[in-house]
Amino acid sequence: MPLISLTPEISYLPSVEKPISSDVVFIKPDGSDTTWIFDVGTSSEAARLINQIEGKKNIVISHFHPDHILNLIKVKYDKLYVTKYTKKYTRAGEVLEGDLVFPDGIKISQIPSSHSKGCLVLEYKDYAFLGDATYVRFRLNAREYNVQQLEQMIKKMEEITAPNFCLSHDKTFVQPKESVLRIYRKILSRRQNGNPTINVNDFFNADGGVKESEDSLGNNVKVK
Repeated sequence: MPLISLTPEISYLPSVEKPISSDVVFIKPDGSDTTWIFDVGTSSEAARLINQIEGKKNIVISHFHPDHILNLIKVKYDKLYVTKYTKKYTRAGEVLEGDLVFPDGIKISQIPSSHSKGCLVLEYKDYAFLGDATYVRFRLNAREYNVQQLEQMIKKMEEITAPNFCLSHDKTFVQPKESVLRIYRKILSRRQNGNPTINVNDFFNADGGVKESEDSLGNNVKVK
């Protein structure tokens, strides 16, 4: 699958399902000698593209799930940025504690998530790359959002200045910030006093697809 260009500085390799592999983002800020890579996926094509890049390569891993990190053992890089939860699996990388802002305009920060502990978001100009941070958590047969984490996630998303959110595994990779926020505010509005979670099973068909209804959440509430 070919790279898709968002801007002259930003491109990405779309995710695939068999075997499952995350979207892999490449950012080469104008005038910089460093290419930033957000997630490395699992596919041989992703590893090949990463290894053929010349110059410095810095990798940011969104979270520790295998479809986002497995190519780390196959690629060469200069710096790796992870959270403490992700480092338990990568066994390498600089642990991000707060926000990091680089002279070339790259910003990395943590984002609360029901889907996985220790998620990172990368921001550059008009785009914020959120990985799987917005997705559901599975508990037994339930698809749930933790109310507190969802509130914190929404707050973080509101603080992001980029007008476009990029969500891994979604067929619509780039989505307007306000459209994404509207969905998660809708979910949060379903909270009930005394219940720490919000069940969203009713948003899905039996096959895992999103129901076609006025309450539909769109593809960015992905079953993974």
